[in-house]
Formats: sequence, structure tokens, C-alpha cells
Amino acid sequence: MRGDAYSSDPPPRMTLEQQNERLKAELASCQQALCHLQSRLTEAKVRLGMISRIVRDVERTRRAPGVSFAAVRAALYVQPDRLRDLGADLPIL
Repeated sequence: MRGDAYSSDPPPRMTLEQQNERLKAELASCQQALCHLQSRLTEAKVRLGMISRIVRDVERTRRAPGVSFAAVRAALYVQPDRLRDLGADLPIL
């Protein structure tokens, strides 16, 4: 019964080199996750800035609420790689 999966033996100890390699891999994974989250945060800020510009134009919002609603939807749902294509000079903003 010594070699089965239910053995209560502790796992073999890792060498210092193995621990360092595991920690390096974990650090690389955390850095990659952080970069991804930072890009998502930047994307959210861009979207929020666009929406803020849309709703601050009160006159246009009152005059054409449907257009303003469509512009907000465009800012929310445009693909991230297309965010650069939307700008203040475009008709929706």
C-alpha cells in the first residue's frame, strides 16, 4: 500500500535549484497576468473616457438621444483592437 495515491508520505523535497525554477515560472506567470490586467484597465479607461465625452455633450444628447445611445453602445462593445479607430472627430462622438 506504500505506492498508491492515498499514501500519507510527504512529497519529496525540492532542491534549491528546483525551487528557484518553480518561483521563476510563477513570477513570469504573474507578470504576464499583470500585463494583461493593465491592458484591460487601460481599455476600460478609454471606453469610460469616450462615454464621458458623449454624455457631457448635453445639447447633442437632447437633440439626438438615439445617436447618443448608439455612440455609448459603440464605445462599450467595439472590439478592443478597434478602439483606436473611434475618436472625438467621428460622428458618433
